[in-house]
Amino acid sequence: MRNPNKLEDDYRELDLEPGASLEEVKSSYRELAMFWHPDQFHGQPKRLPKAHQKMTRLNLAYERICKALAIPPRPQSAPTPTRPNSETARPQEHFRPRETRTNSLGMQFVSVSGTSVFVSIWQTRVQDYAAYAKVANGVGVSWKNPGFSQTAAHPVVNVSWHDAKQFCAWLTEKERREGKLPGSSEYRLPTDSEWSWAVGIGHRESHGTPRDKAKKLKDVYPWGTQGPPPKGAGNYDPSLGTDPFEYTSSVGSFAANAQGVFDLGGNVWEWCEDFLNGASGVRVLRGGSWNFSGARHLLSSYRNGVMPSARSGGIGFRCVLAGVPTR
Repeated sequence: MRNPNKLEDDYRELDLEPGASLEEVKSSYRELAMFWHPDQFHGQPKRLPKAHQKMTRLNLAYERICKALAIPPRPQSAPTPTRPNSETARPQEHFRPRETRTNSLGMQFVSVSGTSVFVSIWQTRVQDYAAYAKVANGVGVSWKNPGFSQTAAHPVVNVSWHDAKQFCAWLTEKERREGKLPGSSEYRLPTDSEWSWAVGIGHRESHGTPRDKAKKLKDVYPWGTQGPPPKGAGNYDPSLGTDPFEYTSSVGSFAANAQGVFDLGGNVWEWCEDFLNGASGVRVLRGGSWNFSGARHLLSSYRNGVMPSARSGGIGFRCVLAGVPTR
């Protein structure tokens, strides 16, 4: 049995000598995670299981070393609500990730452990989508009429998977043209795997399609391990009594998770790149929304699958920034 009081194996898992500094630990973990992340091996199915196993070992070793070096642990209690768009709606110091980016629309991104991408800390806002719709050709108007009132800081809804992809393509082209984004970098939707790492369960999921992994982690929710969601956990169906919102709420209305990301549970469903079965058909939605109350829908591992043309007042999206090396 592994002796939990000895970290030599964890340091060596990160290709380091025991006693390496925190900065060395972070740097080595970052480089190894970028190399071994399973998303790098989708074209090599025979190596994918090994990549999953290696990524899990790296993540666990990193967490144990950080704990041993007295880095503040990730909080387990339910988050407390904060005022929308206030200073307290930003990641707090003990949530602060390794790196952050802010783009030309004011969208903020953080590096997420276990991935090689920067994840938007907020769901894409009405104001972000409005900037795109103002200058791009052929953008529909469904997002303007969700059936309820929204402000510029609310998540854009009534957008299909195709709409979300077109927004990401426009933003990529815009910033490349402005010299703000390298040609090797792009904005896109998160993969199903990246979304799992952002919500905190990536190291606990095995390989397989999103459908294979759906609902496998019982009693694991964005707010903790017990349901229903406590007050202040997020914007869920009004019947649950967790929040004062009848429909969507401004992004960042509740506390960020340990990665510094907001609203991974509730507010709106979020499109992912993947097919639910890994090959064709319906696309993956993650995270639940303001109009869902079923216990299974609230699980961190739950995957919803709908046609990519679907639009509703409970569906939005979140962007990731890929191909930008971490410092």
